[in-house]
Amino acid sequence: ISVQYLELVSGDITICYHNSWTGVETVEINGQIYSKQSSIMGAQHYFDVMEDGKLIQYKLTSRLGNDGNVLVDLLRDGIMIHKNVIVPYTTKPKSPAFAAKQEGLKKLKMYDIDQAIDEFKKALKKTPNDPEIYFHLACAYSNKEMAEEGLSCLVTAIEKGLKDTEIILSHEMLSYLRMQPGFEHIQSVIKEM
Repeated sequence: ISVQYLELVSGDITICYHNSWTGVETVEINGQIYSKQSSIMGAQHYFDVMEDGKLIQYKLTSRLGNDGNVLVDLLRDGIMIHKNVIVPYTTKPKSPAFAAKQEGLKKLKMYDIDQAIDEFKKALKKTPNDPEIYFHLACAYSNKEMAEEGLSCLVTAIEKGLKDTEIILSHEMLSYLRMQPGFEHIQSVIKEM
């Protein structure tokens, strides 16, 4: 399916913007959706990203240019870092890391834990900043009752900017880790957010 897709770099992160043929605009970072809106004439996407322990505010604005092209501006903490970038028509790429992450999720859901861990580790080699991979690895380690590895992955997931940290407190696959003494620290970090 042809969509409009663009990657914008800001420091160490890559912000992916895509606009589907139905007019749904999505902003993703490291495979996580940060903003999603339906639009015909353009939209403003506001989102915060944790960078080096500091919360950075972004604003991505899309609009139709005079020639009919979709244009994007990106502000980082109020400063324009990309202006009037044309969003080309293309297909949204599926990276090898995405494939490994999806295969890892499939294996995890089937409780093929060792294979899931292998797939998630492959994905991390390509996208080491994806917090969701660390979260899913923590789930796998929890199932194998590998507390140290699992807790370490949860800390890394939070540090890398896992958006839904509350899920750590309730996800069934993390029940073993929640019973471990080291989990209290993770719980306090989540409550401070």
